[in-house]
Amino acid sequence: MELTPDENRLLVDGLAALGAAGGFAGAGPAGRAGGVRGAASAARRLRADIYETTVELPQSLPAAAGLAARTLAELGSPVGELQAVIGAGLLNMNPAVVTVTLARSGGSVVATVRGAAKEGLIRQRAGEKAARRVAARLAGGHRRTP
Repeated sequence: MELTPDENRLLVDGLAALGAAGGFAGAGPAGRAGGVRGAASAARRLRADIYETTVELPQSLPAAAGLAARTLAELGSPVGELQAVIGAGLLNMNPAVVTVTLARSGGSVVATVRGAAKEGLIRQRAGEKAARRVAARLAGGHRRTP
C-alpha cells in the first residue's frame, strides 16, 4: 500500500508542526522556522506505516456516516468528511491520518478504516494503532443510542 498525496501532505504538515513546537521551545521564533524546515525535510524521507481494517456496522449508511464523523472528531482533528489527523504512537505524539470509507453490505454497512503514519528508526505502528482505535470505537459505538 502507498500513501496518497493528501495523506503524505497531512503527515508532513503534522510532523512540521511538531518540529515548530520543539524549535520554538529551544531557540524562540528563529528556532521555530528551523524546526519546521528540518522536520518537514525529514518527514518526506520517512517510510510509511499503512494499515487497513474493516468493521461491520448494523445500521443505515447515514447513521454509520454520522457515527464515523463523530468518532473521528472525538479522537482527532477532522481534515475531511470522514478523515482526521489523530495522535498515535509513543505518547500520541506521532500524527496519523485516519480515513473511513463506508459501503453498504446487505442490511448493514462495512466501514473500512485506513490509518497512515510516518515511521522513524523505531517502529511505533502508529498508522495501525490509530486505525485500530477508530475501528474499536466504531464497533462499540453502534450499540450506543444518541
